[in-house]
Amino acid sequence: MNDAAGWLTRCSNERARQNERHLVDFGAGRAPILCRPVCIATRRRDFEAIRQMMIDDIKPETNLEWLWVFDLVELSWEILRYRRLKQKILQASRVQAIKALLQRLDGAGMPESALQNMRLQTMRNAAEWLEEPGAAKEIETRLERHRIDLVAINAKVFIQTRGTFALFDSLMQSAQSRRIILLREINSRRGSVAQKLSENMVERRKGARFNAR
Repeated sequence: MNDAAGWLTRCSNERARQNERHLVDFGAGRAPILCRPVCIATRRRDFEAIRQMMIDDIKPETNLEWLWVFDLVELSWEILRYRRLKQKILQASRVQAIKALLQRLDGAGMPESALQNMRLQTMRNAAEWLEEPGAAKEIETRLERHRIDLVAINAKVFIQTRGTFALFDSLMQSAQSRRIILLREINSRRGSVAQKLSENMVERRKGARFNAR
């Protein structure tokens, strides 16, 4: 592994361990790099898996290509994080919707003095709906008796979160566009280098034929 490869591995591991902003020396000066994941072991393994896939597929050959691969890893991890955040927001919004429905059903006709305890109980029930299949089935059956199904709940959730989802989609598209640009740059540079090598070989052959005369 050359110096650039070693630097990429060391820097990525450090970013994975510390999850904070560092200053990395790029020769002409020092530039900040935002550290990615990864205090959780599973996420760190995901990050390292993405990094290794990029290295295996692209097989960087120069220091500049290693830097580009480093950026590609960051962009790929960024896209994955956005997707995970969308899922978390969707889950949280569903829990909130379930809680609101349960409070509406349980709070009907309830005296003011009992509302606080009712809200606490519906919060627990909504959390159980997400985590415990048995509780989820019981709550869904109860909602269905009031002609409320999961399709209607999901539709309401998507309407509520569409602005946030649009933001994440925009961020993902931006990251994907930058990733495509980097891949094209690598291919273009390699094609340019190959063309120069080919031209040099042609010139050397011409020179060799000339000297042979």
